[in-house]
Amino acid sequence: MSSKLLLLLLQLSLTLLSLPLSLVSAFTMSSNPTARHPHCDLPGDPSLILQTNVDLGDKKAEIMKELSALVAKSLGKPESYVAISVTDNASMLFGGSDAPLALGCLYSLGSINMENNGKVQAGVTDALEAFGVAENRIYINFFDVPRENVGWNRATFAG
Repeated sequence: MSSKLLLLLLQLSLTLLSLPLSLVSAFTMSSNPTARHPHCDLPGDPSLILQTNVDLGDKKAEIMKELSALVAKSLGKPESYVAISVTDNASMLFGGSDAPLALGCLYSLGSINMENNGKVQAGVTDALEAFGVAENRIYINFFDVPRENVGWNRATFAG
């Protein structure tokens, strides 16, 4: 079956579903069969997952918003793509002690480097300091995730 016929059938199918033609063009990429999916040009999804054994109480939402802004600014990404998950009151040990601590993972499509990681580490430390979490009891792992390993909106960022 020719690519023009396939494109016509796809356009007809999507038209019946009331999808705009511009979306059809973006997904079919008829002029370039090796073109990347539209998600490939999006900035990605930085996600910070943080656990702590301290009680953040009624400050938890405020801390999460502070961390969201921190991650966006530190990585140079739009905050609209930042995801934050904070679990407080977790059962945790660090060095055999249950003294206040935090463990985290930051995942991002790019922007993971020594400078940016340091900004995030310092910002998380600042945010948790008021809750008695010492700077030497906060451990964050930073992961630069390949685009094909991050899914969003029914696709991956690789296509």
